[in-house]
Amino acid sequence: MTDRRPCPRFGARTGYRHAVSTATKAAAPSGSLLDRVEQTAWRVPLPTRRLFVTLALVAAAALALSGLAAGWVAARNADTIADARQQGLELATATTEFRTRLASADAIAAATLIAGGLEDAEDRAAYDEDILEASRALTQAGLVATEDDAEDISLLATGLVEYAGLVETSRANTRLGYPVGSAYLNQARDLANDDLVPRAERLRREGERRMAQAANSVGGPVGALAVVVLVAALVVLLACAALMAGRTRRVAHPALLGATVALIAALALVFNGITSQSRELREAASDDVDAYVAANAASSDLSDLRVTEISAVAARGSGGPLYDEFETGAGELLGQLDEAPGEVASIDELATGVDAYTAAVVEQVRAADERGENREAARLALGTSDEAAGSADAFDAANAIAERNVKGEATDLAERFDAAAAGDVQPLVPIALGGLAALLAAAGILARGRKYR
Repeated sequence: MTDRRPCPRFGARTGYRHAVSTATKAAAPSGSLLDRVEQTAWRVPLPTRRLFVTLALVAAAALALSGLAAGWVAARNADTIADARQQGLELATATTEFRTRLASADAIAAATLIAGGLEDAEDRAAYDEDILEASRALTQAGLVATEDDAEDISLLATGLVEYAGLVETSRANTRLGYPVGSAYLNQARDLANDDLVPRAERLRREGERRMAQAANSVGGPVGALAVVVLVAALVVLLACAALMAGRTRRVAHPALLGATVALIAALALVFNGITSQSRELREAASDDVDAYVAANAASSDLSDLRVTEISAVAARGSGGPLYDEFETGAGELLGQLDEAPGEVASIDELATGVDAYTAAVVEQVRAADERGENREAARLALGTSDEAAGSADAFDAANAIAERNVKGEATDLAERFDAAAAGDVQPLVPIALGGLAALLAAAGILARGRKYR
């Protein structure tokens, strides 16, 4: 007989054995990125609420401290640029102005040797103006100098007074017809060339060194510190956001997103400010200051050529070696102008002026002197000859170009520092952004943490 007993219900306790499938269970997928983040988050041995409180404290501290650090670096960079402008740029320009004005005064004073100690009112006014401007330059240098510069500036001031006294003594003796007038003027020139000019050059180089040091400081390790700290704070914030996402299975947290935006804004602002300031300062400390120094050197060398010319005429027929020295110096000046940095058109214009002046000296003044016409050579050098224009006008024209180039390069250098200062970041801005990011991060994490016991 067939057994017609009903089959037991599924799961009922019976004495029958159920067949068990031996098929392999389908492997779970390796998991999404969020799954891996979740696994990492749960490895932290803290309850969720306590974890969120810890994350809030860590994020707030990191963000606030990064803002403070960036603000401190911004304030330090602003002070560095201000000091570099005063103790570097202004010291260098003031001492260079002193050197240029002294050379110009020396050129005018030399003319008294062949003018019998009597120069016209215009030349006398120009000499007085040069001495006055040299004195003002020293005053400006004294206002911005450090204690290390005080002795040199004091000696320059004393030397300028002594130089002017020697020139006046030379004028007085020359007017009286005493040959000793030439000796006094030579003594004044020796004082200028052997003491005053080298001392001014030393101060100028010190000013350049300070500008270069400021550029290295702004773009160096301290400047990088602000960027590194802000990046580290951003990493901390992203790590906190990742742990929150792992515990809550939510990626988007508006408060943390706002904190991230604020921190990235602070990072971009500080990074752009530092790179801009460093770039402008490096340009000022290299190309711009080189062009300014070259322009001043050309102006001073041109004045030295004028002194050499006057000295050759004052030698009264025996100035051949001095004329040779003049021509050698003119060739060297033209060679320097060929390689000088700066605006090419202005430099070429000055080279043309130097060529014209050199030609006037060689073809007119020296030619007359070598014919035995020393008085005519003197008139040609002073621009009072009836036969030819002479060299005075040519020198004045070239000197005007040289002075204009100096002023133009000085303006470019000052504008470069203005651009560096314009890249300054107000210290309160990164501090405020860091504080805002800290508040948003802490508030967002704690608000989420309140939902957990």
